[in-house]
Amino acid sequence: MIHYLETKTSNLRYSDQGKGEVLILLHGYLEAIETFNDFASELGKHARVICIDLPGHGKSTIKSESISVDNMADAVNELTVELELDKVHLMGHSMGGYVALAFADKFAKKLASLSLLHSTAYPDTDEKRLNRSKEIEFIMRGKKELICNTAIPNTFSKRNQDIFSDEITELVRIASKTQNEGVVAALKAMMNRTGRNEMLKTLQIPKYSFIGKEDNFIPFEKGLVWAKSNGMKPFIFENSGHMSFVEEKNKCIEAVLEILKSK
Repeated sequence: MIHYLETKTSNLRYSDQGKGEVLILLHGYLEAIETFNDFASELGKHARVICIDLPGHGKSTIKSESISVDNMADAVNELTVELELDKVHLMGHSMGGYVALAFADKFAKKLASLSLLHSTAYPDTDEKRLNRSKEIEFIMRGKKELICNTAIPNTFSKRNQDIFSDEITELVRIASKTQNEGVVAALKAMMNRTGRNEMLKTLQIPKYSFIGKEDNFIPFEKGLVWAKSNGMKPFIFENSGHMSFVEEKNKCIEAVLEILKSK
């Protein structure tokens, strides 16, 4: 079911389904609750699954022109308080991973586990900041559609782009509905976020990294070395890019169920 919660930074939209261990899914840049529809529906047969539209994405509003990943993490925490959630398994995809890391930094005692789906704790490089600045310029010039049609297919392995053409079309549709101010706020939040490798390394809870061998954004070997150096168990997806929960959904579900059983 879909619900809304008024938080300090956003009128937050979220879905809540299933019973059992609580799993919170945080989507990536240009994504929304609907990005997880099939994935969350399957997992909802085994656990209580909560998906959140991060502030500025989907149908979650933002109450100011700017927002940080820490602000987004605070909004997630307000939801855990509202729902009286004690311990949660938190999983963040890409940008959602940055928010999950901020949550872990601030509210570690609330976590049963932390999983990063195709994400890292590094801050943006100078090159990445420059690219995000260019994206902001494109948005301001009314060219969001071009960004969506370019960025979304690239989240899939090159050889999977034809196989998942219908899914890509739907994800582009979701991305296109993201409000311009939300896109710009998210880009600035990612540009300005701090690195959290040291925090992650010392975090004393089960930690996992989902890594695609054909990820166009995170080189496989680099991602694997990074995960192990931070004490994270890697789940490797041989036939995935940046979207393992779509490209290898069943294998991804198996990995999540393993995480939910771990204590």
